[in-house]
Amino acid sequence: MKRTITFFMILFLALSFSAPVLAKDDSSGDLSTPEVVGDLLWVRPLGFMQIALGATAFVISLPVTLPLKKTEQAREFLITYPYHYFLKRPLREM
Repeated sequence: MKRTITFFMILFLALSFSAPVLAKDDSSGDLSTPEVVGDLLWVRPLGFMQIALGATAFVISLPVTLPLKKTEQAREFLITYPYHYFLKRPLREM
């Protein structure tokens, strides 16, 4: 089990460092490109996790933000901005 976890950690690190090399600006508008697949299979699921973690952090921060009257700013930063970026934007628009 330890070998499997180590293998996947090394694989993840190797792939994460090679991603900037593959970055390019292609505004052709073709929806069958690998960028759309990457957006759907990689970026959007990470966005769901970020929204869930942001909501959790927002609830945890309520005892601090309520007395300071900063609840609205915390909600915008932790929930609203990630929501609009990951769920409201069109595909391939990063």
